[in-house]
Amino acid sequence: MGERDFSLFYFATIDRSYFLDKHTFYVAEARKRLFAQFSDSYLEAEALQKEQDYYEAAGKCFDPDYDDEGGIWERAHDEGISHWIALSDMKNTVSLALTAGMFHQFDKELREKCIREFSHWIDTKIVTSMIWDIGFPRLIEILEWIGMDITSKTYYEKIDACRQVVNVYKHGDGHAHRELSATHPEYYQNFNILAGYQFSLGHEQLEVTETQFIEFADAITAFWNDIPIYCMRSAIRKTPKWIDLEYRKHEKKIKNLS
Repeated sequence: MGERDFSLFYFATIDRSYFLDKHTFYVAEARKRLFAQFSDSYLEAEALQKEQDYYEAAGKCFDPDYDDEGGIWERAHDEGISHWIALSDMKNTVSLALTAGMFHQFDKELREKCIREFSHWIDTKIVTSMIWDIGFPRLIEILEWIGMDITSKTYYEKIDACRQVVNVYKHGDGHAHRELSATHPEYYQNFNILAGYQFSLGHEQLEVTETQFIEFADAITAFWNDIPIYCMRSAIRKTPKWIDLEYRKHEKKIKNLS
């Protein structure tokens, strides 16, 4: 008699709706409440208003015998530009924070779901410690091990790019920045430079536009929609070499805590 088959991962219809509804709400509210407040037209209008306010204030104490009207116009223009730059920097900070929040929500909920499902066939304490400790790429490797197809899908490249963007946002200069700037320079300000010129991209140039944020969001939606209802024991694939060692490490850790 063969081994009894059983489910390694069950993704019910209600699970899919739950995760998608939370994600859709986050994205919609981010766009309505925050991105809408930093549109290009809004920034330009604010900069022009700042320029006009400076000119009007300077005009109240303008002395034609001593003051240069052209100089006042120039300083007013500089005020407008400075205000536009400050607002643009704030816009980018908000955009990166929203991107990080969206990815962290996705990552956290995927790990929690994996722990619930894996606890049916692996010790709960060990799998909890292990799932929270491993990096996101290894979490995906586990899901592919039990039968899912993820890394070959078009949405995964965007999700992985989002992960890298968030790492650069959190850690600044380092391996994550070097990897992202080499593979995805489109997530840096002013990456389109004249042909024949080479400039290093700095981590402080990291930028996510609203369009790129939506691309990340759509990729996460596609991920949740693509998860199969069942991943069965009979469809399990070749075990990644690192899993047994990782499991024993956390088994020992839990034993030492007991």
